[in-house]
Amino acid sequence: MKDKTITHKIRKNPWIVSTIVLGLFCLIAIGGNIIEANTIDGTENEILCSVISATPAWSSNGKLIRYGIIIPENVSIDLVNEILIPERIKMFYNSHCSACERQINDFKEQGTWEKYEQEGLAISCN
Repeated sequence: MKDKTITHKIRKNPWIVSTIVLGLFCLIAIGGNIIEANTIDGTENEILCSVISATPAWSSNGKLIRYGIIIPENVSIDLVNEILIPERIKMFYNSHCSACERQINDFKEQGTWEKYEQEGLAISCN
């Protein structure tokens, strides 16, 4: 008897089925976007690693913005915590690169390298 009442309600108001189908479609679309957003960062890093011509290379919002070492002249500036992390600027490096090693050592001397790596902004292109 319960099945008949549900069927009767659906026949009386066809918008119920349309609303349920539309709701499921929205849930699937949102889930797909979340999964896509998680994979974009990985593929973006791979693409940038394949096109850079030198390391270290710096990127923001998927675009290369600079090559070379960034060591501020004013030693009181906390480059990683004040600029690189808030601006989400990624450093692409290679373990066989002496300039990269120098940049990483500079960050380590400041005590900010681990945090920069944890933020996912230090990308190895080995």
